[in-house]
Amino acid sequence: GLLYEAQGQDKEAQQSFWEALDIDPDHVPSLISMAKLLMKLGDQSVFPVARSLVRQAIRVDRTNHTAWYTLGLLQKSESPAEAVECFEAAVCLEQTAPVEPFR
Repeated sequence: GLLYEAQGQDKEAQQSFWEALDIDPDHVPSLISMAKLLMKLGDQSVFPVARSLVRQAIRVDRTNHTAWYTLGLLQKSESPAEAVECFEAAVCLEQTAPVEPFR
């Protein structure tokens, strides 16, 4: 999905992310990437889907700073106070995140 997105092939990227999530619905990078792609496409009618994907990513990995940041972006227009909390969490988590994920 990331390769398609980098090439500007958003429809193919979207399909790849959904396929990845069909295989592993809790794959945090795919959840976040799909949410970001939906946001990038700019159709606010899909923002609830993007928000749901990011919240699922946070349920799976509460320490993922990218998920918290993305949720903040999604909350900015609806709930600025909640967005600020998400951004603050993202900053704190990023500062304590390991350079390489533990395996």
